[in-house]
Amino acid sequence: MPTFLDLTRPLHPDMPRFPTDPPLQVSEVESAAADSFEVLSYSFVGPTGTHVDAPSHVLPGGRTLADIPVHEMLLPLVVFSLISDGNVSFLTAADILTWECRHGRVPTGSFAALHTGWSPGEPQPGWSLDAVQLLDARGVVAIGHDTLNTDPSALTESGGYPAQRWWLEHDHWQVELLTGLEQVPVTGAQMWVSWPVPAGGSSFPCRAMAAV
Repeated sequence: MPTFLDLTRPLHPDMPRFPTDPPLQVSEVESAAADSFEVLSYSFVGPTGTHVDAPSHVLPGGRTLADIPVHEMLLPLVVFSLISDGNVSFLTAADILTWECRHGRVPTGSFAALHTGWSPGEPQPGWSLDAVQLLDARGVVAIGHDTLNTDPSALTESGGYPAQRWWLEHDHWQVELLTGLEQVPVTGAQMWVSWPVPAGGSSFPCRAMAAV
């Protein structure tokens, strides 16, 4: 039997979020009792918590969450590690080539995850543009990371999102703010991601799991 690892952060108002996004709000409409059912109301922006971004997040007319077929939600998983000493850093194409020398070629049709060990308040590492371009050339379907953004904070703080924009503009999707990637082997696991189907939605909280 496989081991199932939940890679999803619980949704709560104090979770990490993009600085300009409002926090999650939860209110009770009705409470559970002998003659009633609990009903909670949730208010949040699409990219909340562990969430999926579709191409339409940056590309007008791009695929929405409803357009991504279910067969793309279960993919072979590879994990890259970029644990730094707090300095902002990129995972580069050269790093991926070095990884391939040790573990073999990144499989076509896979999900590529970046484990950085990032904690809120610290500078965020990220993918470099040439790294995601190489993953595209390898036939990777989707990427994910344990940070708030695809690009490192050295770029995003000045409004730069080259890796994220390039990846989504080339009809790929991604998952942000994953957790628990340190538990996942470098190769050999399966990634499963699911989400609701909001009409025309480009970003939404999701559930991500690795089967080892």
